[in-house]
Amino acid sequence: MFPSDQRPEPTESDQVRELLPAASHLSARRLRDLLRIALRTGEFGSGRLPGEAELITHFQAPPDVVREALDLLRTDGLIERRRGLGTVAVRPEYVVSGAMPPAERPFDEYLRLGRMTPRLLHWAWSPAPRVVADQLDDTRVGDDCLCIEYVALADQDPIAVFTNYVRGPEAARLDQALFRRDFYALLYSGGVDLASCDVSLQAALADDYSADLLHVLPGEPVMLMHQRIHDRAGRVVDFALGTLRSELLMDIGRIPRIDITGSLPH
Repeated sequence: MFPSDQRPEPTESDQVRELLPAASHLSARRLRDLLRIALRTGEFGSGRLPGEAELITHFQAPPDVVREALDLLRTDGLIERRRGLGTVAVRPEYVVSGAMPPAERPFDEYLRLGRMTPRLLHWAWSPAPRVVADQLDDTRVGDDCLCIEYVALADQDPIAVFTNYVRGPEAARLDQALFRRDFYALLYSGGVDLASCDVSLQAALADDYSADLLHVLPGEPVMLMHQRIHDRAGRVVDFALGTLRSELLMDIGRIPRIDITGSLPH
């Protein structure tokens, strides 16, 4: 025993061990993530999870790990226990592609989201502020651009709020009366030859305004999205800012390998 004033200082390894979760908690989190993907991919068919005994056998996991993983899913709001049904998934998920939809197919048919319609909030010409002019090609500060703000509905359920700034030449060809489905279809209707887009995502919490529009509680998790749409000449013709419900998952595949360390600032 050391006197109170002679105890050795904790080493860095001791401090790390205090911060790290116990192995059982790590196992529970791994199992939670596997169950979340299984729910998303339809592995459980109707959405009802197998009983604890079956999960213990299938994943070769101790009972306490399975119970903690299920508790984590409940905390995430993904499952709940219902009398007579067992443990079931309670939150739908919408998986969308990060790629541009083809011109000949509506966005909702392309992604199988359900019927896509917009709830138009704002449609007006406005001078481009610097942050927008810096994003749109061949656009100077004060040039006219079209600001279109809307709620994206899937089968009348709000899934995202978008504010789009369309470059003047393309915006002049858009007809508000034709904005009846998705935003890409609106651009195609104006003869905009779309080719690709850049997407940035960031986790956030819903503010009061977004929460009201998306039918979620203030402070619930959401995703913030920035998007730049390019035409076939490579010009950025639309700059969009969006707030997406956490049920909306963006699937971006076939990304080429890049040298992350080389691209980071020194």
